[in-house]
Amino acid sequence: MARFNVPHLWNPCLFHKVLNINSSGNLKTIEYLKLRLDTLTKKISFVFQTSMEELSKEGMSLDSKLHFLVDDGAAGSFPQAAQQKVDTALQRIHLLFQDETEAPLAELERGLRAWTRSHLQTEDIAQVAALATRAREAFSVLVIIGVGGSDLSARVFHDSFNHPYHNLLSVEERGGAPEVYFTGDTFDPRKLAGLLEMLKARNLLDKTLFNVISKSGTTTETMATLMVIRDALDDVNWQQQVLATTGLTADSVLFRMHEQSPFYGDTLLPVPDGVGGRFSAFSPVGLFFLAMTAGKNETPDTRIRAAVEGVNQAHEGFNLAYNHRDNIAYQLARWIHLSEEVVSGQQSAVSEEAVSGQRSTEPRRGGMFIGERCPEDHSLNIVFYNYADGSCLGEWFVQLYTESIQERGGGANVINAKGPTSNHSILNGIIAGPRDKAVLFIHWEELGSDLVLPKETGMDSKLTEFEGLSMTHMQAASYRGTALDFSEKGIPNATLTLPKRDIQSVCQLMRLLMDTIAVKGRLQGLHLDNNGGSELTYLQEGVEGYKRNFRSFALTPGVDSE
Repeated sequence: MARFNVPHLWNPCLFHKVLNINSSGNLKTIEYLKLRLDTLTKKISFVFQTSMEELSKEGMSLDSKLHFLVDDGAAGSFPQAAQQKVDTALQRIHLLFQDETEAPLAELERGLRAWTRSHLQTEDIAQVAALATRAREAFSVLVIIGVGGSDLSARVFHDSFNHPYHNLLSVEERGGAPEVYFTGDTFDPRKLAGLLEMLKARNLLDKTLFNVISKSGTTTETMATLMVIRDALDDVNWQQQVLATTGLTADSVLFRMHEQSPFYGDTLLPVPDGVGGRFSAFSPVGLFFLAMTAGKNETPDTRIRAAVEGVNQAHEGFNLAYNHRDNIAYQLARWIHLSEEVVSGQQSAVSEEAVSGQRSTEPRRGGMFIGERCPEDHSLNIVFYNYADGSCLGEWFVQLYTESIQERGGGANVINAKGPTSNHSILNGIIAGPRDKAVLFIHWEELGSDLVLPKETGMDSKLTEFEGLSMTHMQAASYRGTALDFSEKGIPNATLTLPKRDIQSVCQLMRLLMDTIAVKGRLQGLHLDNNGGSELTYLQEGVEGYKRNFRSFALTPGVDSE
């Protein structure tokens, strides 16, 4: 279960007292951080110990938990009236979500919230595990064909759990897992042509399983790629190298193709009803990849069980009282929403309908509904700062948030960053640029296998002072130094801290972020004023214009020359 911690775990005053840092000089931000890195790395353990002692007095524990922490200064800048209004709305929203706990699955499917029970669909999970176990024996390569929600969760799993040089390892070193490649997310032919060329040259094309993922079977980027691959296979039995994950009705082109000539395994993996692509990580869409790539000392079953356990932890936390310190999804949605108010300068950033529970049909501000932002309002940019060497989790969150929450002219934008890499690019803009950003750090207490800087290197004294430090320790110091600098300079920031970068923790985090989106959407009133239809949080109608225009241009002769 997750824990919501009181702010003094990350208290700038405490750090000032212990570290005696003065940031009022004229040094540029990066230079300042470099000069203080030694102080941070040497004294951070004492600071953390002091914070732990304070938490102990509060009766709190940090053992194996996911934690959420808000910077004191940022939290104190939220107007009291706004906080009360948001809290009233959160209480009402929580009651609405609690009504779902006993609702039949069909009702959740109609509301596009069946993803909240993906981890409970035992038949789907068993099918995934069995099919993955069989396919690992039959194929040497796995290619995911998909775009957006159909492949981003698999990319997160690959980036987070598999060896960073997975494909260069031997089969034995990979624990029997196949090589992994991704395609189907663009019309740019360069990588697809290179992939097919490589597979042919290595005599692997006929040992490759292509997992095509599209609920409708009409996603053009994905299906165009499948058509090219089908031609490259040049075999009447090409379907036996294709596993389709799709909707299980005749509305899906892939379903109809399967009815005519079955795909691999004589079965289809479902994209379940009521589960949108960006919420599909824990359905067969994401779980099949996770199971297929199980490594040493793992099996498809153990990987799936770890994922389900993480999701279940987040699910249990979400069902606690909305203001419970372990209900992090509500706390995070609250922080984001109040941060938007501070940036936009609005008097009422929360939808009146979300507070009252009543639909308002009276438009305001040029015909827009309450809770909708005027064009001249300043919008918040959330910097998703994953403090690890990986970008896929941030890319996944960019889609999850912006495709769900940016509706009716409102909703924050998300910027993907990773630390400390982005400290040498975007950090300067966060501090010296427009004050339109709030930073959400993702901090990992354990990153996996560690390295220690050797001693007695004989190098320059500016380097030898770091001898003997572990890289995980330095990574933590880098995160804390960055967060401290942001706090001192008035940049709103909060941190989600996870104990380990492992399957259980990452899956708990992903589900928690999905739940955060659900709450944030209702704070914006996206469950109302949609003519009785589904919540806007789970739709993506903005893409339809692109699809229409693409089709028109693609089918117009000579368009490339214009």
